[in-house]
Amino acid sequence: MSTEAILQVSNLTKVYGREFGLGGKKFGSRVIGAQEVSFDVKKGEIFGFLGPNGAGKTTTMRAILDYLKIQTGTVTIFGLDHHRERFEIRKRIGYVPGDMALFENFTGEELLMYFSKFRPINEEFLAELRQNFRVKLHKKIKSLSTGNRQQAGLIAALAAKPDFLILDEPTSGLDPLMTAHFHKIIRKLSKEGYTIFLSSHDLAEVQAVCDRVGIIKEGKMILVEAVEDLKTKFMQKVRITFNGSSVPSEEEIRKLNTVISVEQTKTNTFVLKIKEDVNELLKWISNYDIKRFTCEDATLEEIFLQFYE
Repeated sequence: MSTEAILQVSNLTKVYGREFGLGGKKFGSRVIGAQEVSFDVKKGEIFGFLGPNGAGKTTTMRAILDYLKIQTGTVTIFGLDHHRERFEIRKRIGYVPGDMALFENFTGEELLMYFSKFRPINEEFLAELRQNFRVKLHKKIKSLSTGNRQQAGLIAALAAKPDFLILDEPTSGLDPLMTAHFHKIIRKLSKEGYTIFLSSHDLAEVQAVCDRVGIIKEGKMILVEAVEDLKTKFMQKVRITFNGSSVPSEEEIRKLNTVISVEQTKTNTFVLKIKEDVNELLKWISNYDIKRFTCEDATLEEIFLQFYE
């Protein structure tokens, strides 16, 4: 992965609505969609963008694409200003929105032909997409199932083999097999130096394909971290089985600074979620006779819930 930044977002703020005073009363309302959001996406990486509904993911993505006017902040893509040079930028990006709408009376082939008028199709890559996806492109879009519509939209967005892909819930509606094929495609693109910005509710998907992840909460970016570092840095799962009759209580274990949560699964067995530093726990358990001790990285889902609970 290169250190060159394809996308740079700095202090992006988007506010919906406005408030005004009249006769000593306030009218209207302001809703913050994104507040001082900052991060970058490097060339050749798959960057995962996480957050629950209403956290600001789609607002941020549409603001990056200049579909929404931002109040403050700067966004550059390929080093170009996202607003002033948006037409130049759009020649080099592919976008799949979360609420993808396609021309109902077009066939999939007609859809490809229509998009080819704006950007030349990479015929070799299109042949690869046809092989991986099973949608019948000779059929009209309106006759396709939700999953097949999604496949048609993905093929149309990817067919030009754009330098930068912005994908909002791209596997929504896809079955596991098609999702696996899609993951194979974007991993290959990443290895070839193409860049992918992926918003997803599927934490397993992000963990499986992304190099780095950004987490947004209530419009604010609360974390940007490499996926592998995130799994070891923020939380680990520990299972301890004590030997003999000397077994501590849950309350005693909870007093340790490193412990996030404790669950007693058997009389002498506890499952702990702990913070990054395991040394305090190891020093403490040295006072006991231990039958079994295991420690493993938390899943991305467990880490995500840690930030949102």
